[in-house]
Amino acid sequence: MIHSLIALLLGPLILTRTVLATPCPISQSIYRDANGEDFELIFGPAIPGGTADATAMVSHLKQEELYRFEVSQSSGYGRISLIDVAPKLPTSEDFVWPTLFFFDETLGSDTPLFFEEASEASEYAFIANLGIYDHYSRRDTLTEDTPPLLGDVMWVYDRCQTNHSIEP
Repeated sequence: MIHSLIALLLGPLILTRTVLATPCPISQSIYRDANGEDFELIFGPAIPGGTADATAMVSHLKQEELYRFEVSQSSGYGRISLIDVAPKLPTSEDFVWPTLFFFDETLGSDTPLFFEEASEASEYAFIANLGIYDHYSRRDTLTEDTPPLLGDVMWVYDRCQTNHSIEP
């Protein structure tokens, strides 16, 4: 009886973001790290004149921008690659750039076949190889004033930008 009363009273307050908000395109979405380390993954428009679909910036409260990637998707295949516009590591033929994957609220695959046509941001994102990329890019420069190493972290949808907050 008490559980029913609580559910009746709190029911209207417990609504998912999909009910309360209009869909947010991935290209305007902001994700936060699930570890609560104050990292953000911010999507924005493509660099003018480039061939990428969008940009993605990894930032931290202690240091605004850590990485800026071009978001690029293979034609006809769901793989989404992130290519650092100012790489901090030497690359070779066998270097693997970070790869972006999206998941829905049940952790089912939600990676769009065409990134630029995706109409709604997914609940979760994961970037394979980002932890190792961050480790080798920043391991010798960590101080008390820099963010911790990022690691392999799940990203959780946080909010939609009202305007693109990162400049191409």
